[in-house]
Amino acid sequence: MDNPRHREAEALFAQQASRQRTEYVVNSILTAHQTESLEQIVRQAVRDELRSIKLPQQTTLPVETDTDVKLSDLPGSLIHALEEL
Repeated sequence: MDNPRHREAEALFAQQASRQRTEYVVNSILTAHQTESLEQIVRQAVRDELRSIKLPQQTTLPVETDTDVKLSDLPGSLIHALEEL
């Protein structure tokens, strides 16, 4: 068994008493199926709710048109790099 998941499953199976192994497998399969079903139900419920939410209209933010950069706005290292040019 090269797959670590298979080794883990086999170890869990081996820990069960021989009389309880069948019940352990049945419970494990049913629990996995119920978990998948519940996950699908929750996902669908969330999708439905998200579709029904009315979000307010998005407003656009004003775009800054000021392209003038002040020397005081630049970091010190950039100012020194500009001086070297």
